[in-house]
Amino acid sequence: MFRLPLLIAFLLCTASAAAQPAPFNMRTESARLDDQDVQVDVFRPAAGPPDGVAILAHGFARDRSRHRALGEELAAAGVVAVIPDLPHIVDYWRNGAALVELANMLESGALGLPPVDRSRLVLIGTSAGGVATLLAAAKLPGLAGWIGLDPVDRTGTAVSAASQLTSPAVVLLAEPSGCNLFGSGRSIARAVPGLLRFTMLHGASHCDFESPTNKFCKVMCGGSSSRMQVHARQEVVHAAVQMLRGPAATAPTQAGFVLPSSRRPEEAAEDDR
Repeated sequence: MFRLPLLIAFLLCTASAAAQPAPFNMRTESARLDDQDVQVDVFRPAAGPPDGVAILAHGFARDRSRHRALGEELAAAGVVAVIPDLPHIVDYWRNGAALVELANMLESGALGLPPVDRSRLVLIGTSAGGVATLLAAAKLPGLAGWIGLDPVDRTGTAVSAASQLTSPAVVLLAEPSGCNLFGSGRSIARAVPGLLRFTMLHGASHCDFESPTNKFCKVMCGGSSSRMQVHARQEVVHAAVQMLRGPAATAPTQAGFVLPSSRRPEEAAEDDR
């Protein structure tokens, strides 16, 4: 006799949950970057003014869809996520120039967004996209920050750009493998003057920094897990929100995660080995 009230309560809860608005909205825009027509996904918080804007860049031979879950979670946390298809497959420099162009467009107001001050803009890049965003960030003084997700540089260009970076930076790495040149992101992190955090996600593969990933990445770069993908996204969202809320928000929140001022980035990097 208790089944009917329980069923009614269940249906009411389900209807209530279904009626809840999504915490973000998403649309796809067209843009011209480095003289190429590209598609750009824009994830925007559904309520309240955003904390700022994050530009996300995918890795080698990937596309904007590989950062869909991260775009959703950034928007749900109050950050507009702008995710373009990079115009070039292997050209770090031209992709970097395209990202500078996109940042300048957003500063003036573009893609249906109001103008954003550069100090409210974060660049985030995965693998080769990590290098492209770093090259762009080095040419955009005054950014809120740069976040490198297992950045991979086969040319040495990224270390030079990292040494010129004037913005705060966070670097997250997967376990060493052929796909990240056995941890080449360490050298990039060590070269950053304003490094806030440098962390290896133990047990993570190169594929865990994109979501959704696919079988091709797993075959080439090692297995991936939904648990680690969630963990990686949480770390990225946390870092982006910290950067956009200003210097006070970069105080240590997890023991051993934020570098104390008395330790140099290279010393912390040694501890992560």
